[in-house]
Amino acid sequence: MVLVPEVKSLSIKEGRCRLAIPVRIDSRLTVSEVAVGCVKRALCGCGSPAREGMAVSLQMEMRGRGREAYSIKVRKSGVVITAESDAGLFYGTQTLSQIISRCGADIPCLDIEDEPDFPDRGFYHDVTRGKVPTLQTLKYLVDTLSSYKINQLQLYIEHTYAFAAVPEFREMFDPLTPDDIRSLDEYCHERFIELVPSMATFGHLYELLRIPRFDHLNELDMEASRIPRNLWDRMARYTIDPSNAESFELIRSMLEEYMSLFSSRRVNICCDETFDLGKGKNREVASRVGTGRLYVEFVKKIAAVVTSAGKTPMMWGDIVLTYPDCIAELPPGMIYLNWNYRADCTADASRRFRAAGVRQYVCPGVCGWSRFAHDIKTASDNIRRQVQFGRESDACGVLTTDWGDCGHVNFLSASLHGMALGAALSWNCTSFPTDEEFDAMLSSHAWGDSSGRLYSVLRELGSLCGYHFGNIYAWVTRTDCLWNRESEVPGWSMEDLLSRHDRACSIVGELKDILCKASSDQTAHRELLCGARAIRWTLALMIGKLSVQKGVAAPSCAHPHCLIEDAVTLQDEFRLLWLARNRNCELHNVIAVFDAVASEIRSWPEVRK
Repeated sequence: MVLVPEVKSLSIKEGRCRLAIPVRIDSRLTVSEVAVGCVKRALCGCGSPAREGMAVSLQMEMRGRGREAYSIKVRKSGVVITAESDAGLFYGTQTLSQIISRCGADIPCLDIEDEPDFPDRGFYHDVTRGKVPTLQTLKYLVDTLSSYKINQLQLYIEHTYAFAAVPEFREMFDPLTPDDIRSLDEYCHERFIELVPSMATFGHLYELLRIPRFDHLNELDMEASRIPRNLWDRMARYTIDPSNAESFELIRSMLEEYMSLFSSRRVNICCDETFDLGKGKNREVASRVGTGRLYVEFVKKIAAVVTSAGKTPMMWGDIVLTYPDCIAELPPGMIYLNWNYRADCTADASRRFRAAGVRQYVCPGVCGWSRFAHDIKTASDNIRRQVQFGRESDACGVLTTDWGDCGHVNFLSASLHGMALGAALSWNCTSFPTDEEFDAMLSSHAWGDSSGRLYSVLRELGSLCGYHFGNIYAWVTRTDCLWNRESEVPGWSMEDLLSRHDRACSIVGELKDILCKASSDQTAHRELLCGARAIRWTLALMIGKLSVQKGVAAPSCAHPHCLIEDAVTLQDEFRLLWLARNRNCELHNVIAVFDAVASEIRSWPEVRK
């Protein structure tokens, strides 16, 4: 019996237990209605209802195993779930629900003993760089996370919350509101998920520092409000001036307002990638006292806002590792978020945090940002290594990240693989030792794919095309940055691109066949298929670009008129799928790129003729 996450101990006994439908719950405890509802929904999905049957008993039992540990005993006389807390009982009902989903109301007698390897198991979701999910979508995400026993969610915020101090955000974007946050916080609490506030407070303040009245707070001596918007600049620049007293007062007011909405006792102040620090208004100060001193002094002030509210600060660990002596000056309870998204990441950072005697989360990634199809191979390697390093360094948590670089073209459903793998391994780090085993299991478990092939196909799709949406954006906007790979075009192999395009065409057909026989929601099906068609189109675009470089006629798959027609079709499909889960917000940025690609293609010599 394969469960996700895998339980620590499962023993099948003789006999079976027939549960009553609707389920009878025997308990004098204040048990979450959500937990009971999970079991009821699983039983409602059974084929033949049985009004007569055994009950499920939920019991508290202090055994010193931890608040999230639980036991399940299934006998002919009924089911007993025991735990030391409501959280443990909740996870027990989640496991029972999975068993019922596989076996129906007639389940085998068994014993389960289970508990997590990491106390904190989180998912980090970008709601800033393009997509602002509807509240309904965020609750859907929470339901999914809770089914995998994830107990923490963080939403990345720069300008997509309606800060009272910055009313311009409400006018310019379609931000989350205080009511949205309060409602989501309560929804998470009922599902034993801690909703942790996370907002940029130092670097990555692009939209804030583009507002005319805040121009003077930019570390760089520039009038950002007069410069055209650029998605690369939003990723790579715009650090606030830490020497200006107004900077701290603005950040303090925003942080105090935002974190007050959450019941969580933790706050992520981010403070990552402060690329501009010491390169503008603070150049002389940095040369005199050091950039590290500039950095740590401002971080200490931000962290103090959190600690003075009786909460624990968290921050990304990339910059502080550059100035490790500064760690001793930061709050002793600080939790460092140790991120690295490479397939070949090393244990160096996790070992350094451990040696410093501080708490850390290891933070792998789902590797979908700026991609039409997630790079599942890289993500799997990265998640497995990071979880291993976390165990070796006594990390207190795993936080699997899902970013939305360059307009957020990556779809939520495509992130499920990395999310589920992070959840499975952070609960039971020795489970699912091979990618093949996990892919087959998740194909069946999450999508109802009886063939078990879905994720092997998606894994191959994600490895077909390394030219991503950010590369396309840099090309059509003539942006000189790391995303711009136009110098590589002459070195592309036409034979290789044609082979990859042919395979992408086949995969589109295979996905259609698999998904038409699978369960799960139709929006998710359409997202996966749209991603596959977008990969096919991107490969055709690469073939067309190479043909122009070589001055030869493009193959039929990359004929300019076909590329433009497919771009329009994809644009329309993206618009529909975007609005199915998200507010309008920055959809126009993605649409503009498709429009710009069509304009570029129209300028090609063959089209001009």
